[in-house]
Amino acid sequence: MGDNITNLAIRFLTDADVPKISAFFEGLSEASRSFYHPYPFDQDAVAKIAGELHNPSCVHIGAFSDEKLVGHVWSRGGGGDGYPGLGIGIVDAFHNKGIGQRLMGRIEDIARERGEQGLALTCYRENYRAIRVYAKQGYRLVGRTGDDIQFRMVRNFADDDTPYTIRGVYASSIPWNIAPLTTDTWNLDDWKWYIELLNAAGCNLLKLYIWPTQYYHPDEPELASNAWRYQVWHDALAYARVMGMETYVGFSSGTVPPLTWLRYPQLRAEDVNYTGITLCWQRGKEHILPYQDYLIDTFADVADSFVLWFADPGACICSECRDYLRVMLDALNTVSKVIDGRASITACPWWIENIEAGRSGFATHPNLRRRIAAELPDGSAVIIRSVEYETIDIMREHGLVPLPLAFFLDPEGGFESNNILPEPKLTQIDAWLERGLEERHSASLAYRLTPYTQYPGDYYFFRRQLNPTQSRESILTELGEYICNPHQRKEYRDDGTHFASAVESLDRWWSDRAEPDLEDAVTGLNTLTETHDSVRNLANAATLLQRLSHRLGDQSLEEFTEDLRLQMSPMPIFRGLTLDYLWSGRTQAFLQLRVQNWLNRLRS
Repeated sequence: MGDNITNLAIRFLTDADVPKISAFFEGLSEASRSFYHPYPFDQDAVAKIAGELHNPSCVHIGAFSDEKLVGHVWSRGGGGDGYPGLGIGIVDAFHNKGIGQRLMGRIEDIARERGEQGLALTCYRENYRAIRVYAKQGYRLVGRTGDDIQFRMVRNFADDDTPYTIRGVYASSIPWNIAPLTTDTWNLDDWKWYIELLNAAGCNLLKLYIWPTQYYHPDEPELASNAWRYQVWHDALAYARVMGMETYVGFSSGTVPPLTWLRYPQLRAEDVNYTGITLCWQRGKEHILPYQDYLIDTFADVADSFVLWFADPGACICSECRDYLRVMLDALNTVSKVIDGRASITACPWWIENIEAGRSGFATHPNLRRRIAAELPDGSAVIIRSVEYETIDIMREHGLVPLPLAFFLDPEGGFESNNILPEPKLTQIDAWLERGLEERHSASLAYRLTPYTQYPGDYYFFRRQLNPTQSRESILTELGEYICNPHQRKEYRDDGTHFASAVESLDRWWSDRAEPDLEDAVTGLNTLTETHDSVRNLANAATLLQRLSHRLGDQSLEEFTEDLRLQMSPMPIFRGLTLDYLWSGRTQAFLQLRVQNWLNRLRS
């Protein structure tokens, strides 16, 4: 048959192949033509290709099935992003057969042989199939075309030398309900913005966590208000896959919605840590599993792995759970059966050092870390606190892949106000990276709660891992260009540098508290908002930080809070702290606690 690829050959196009090009064009559907689009698909296009076969700055490679041209990839020097430009097309009957990746790999090999540092391309934003192929190959977003309908993407060959093969983010949707600051309030457009930025930074794994108050099940009418969340998260995970990311969905072993916890008082966990909505796994699993079953069924088609958390939030220490290893193994085995091969399972034995040592109310569990590691399948991922270096080593010794969770990026401590003020943490990231390299870490997992005010730190975190030798200024300028000048307009060519300078000033202020640094940051960011609305959320957050840094002065806390409320209300990023509370008195009461927390944090 015409789509048989057993005899597929990948090779340079030659003069003898020119007559095959018209038939190749005919094999492209209208949709494929609209995406492929480098030529008008007529004899002039055929002649253009024929002429370029002998141009040393051009490369044309074909995929041939029984000598029929079924795929074509080309590159041409002088691309707009400093690399040769690339284009690719596959006959529709040969889609989803891996031909695109083989062609991309071949043209990359040739580019390397020619001494190129990378390749560049453009891709229509709705062409999800192609974007996924490019992203999985290592292409990252750097902006958009001038008409805003295509992504600009680059493949930097130096990225292949990264010591961190897994670069993930745990975007925590803690149910704080502060729109649009916290991700539990996000719609799909919010997620797309963040996922695209993560791709640009070099992130290749997105992890979500579903809290018990966010569970949904169609048989529980009281949970109907959560149905939208599952749809948004499902679509966000699907988009993360388009952007070349692995996708993880987490939940805890014993958590249930509040209505279920209230319904079965005799099954409640004798819990430790900080929960009130956990059932004992040993006694209550039949009431826990329906929520986990439905969750897994909902996300199995968009999740590469389900993460089962232990002892966070909460854990049972009743007589039946004293042997916590038995609890963990039974839960892992039970959930694995539910997953039934549709995805992998990742263990997250949080606080495992404490459990092994008999702290936090647990009985002592000698050698617990080695015992659980020995039970997990070889090559499995396991999430560990990044400061538990010995635990990470133990997991690695047992053939596992530890994902150290960098909690320092967004340590909420139970209060969302700790995460709202913009703090890039560039120096802390540098120190974390240096320690990670010393410890031979090959993976990371960032923790993030409020991306709209903290994204400079996210971008820097992943770019430093992708290329540990790249300078801070260079990374932040790249981010500034992505945020301020995605269309490469000449009049904005210096704005990336201005953005980088403002972020560096903001970071310095957190270290030395020198007022001129914060003034430079706020002035620089607000100046950029005059032409770049994309900077507004960060600028507004920095403006709030500056106002808080001046403290109360002669005002009472109530007067200070009211002034802040009036200043924050017109700022869309603070809607969930102001306008969503409707009445000014109610808003002030809600906001005042946050203001007090902010002031305490700055004072410390």
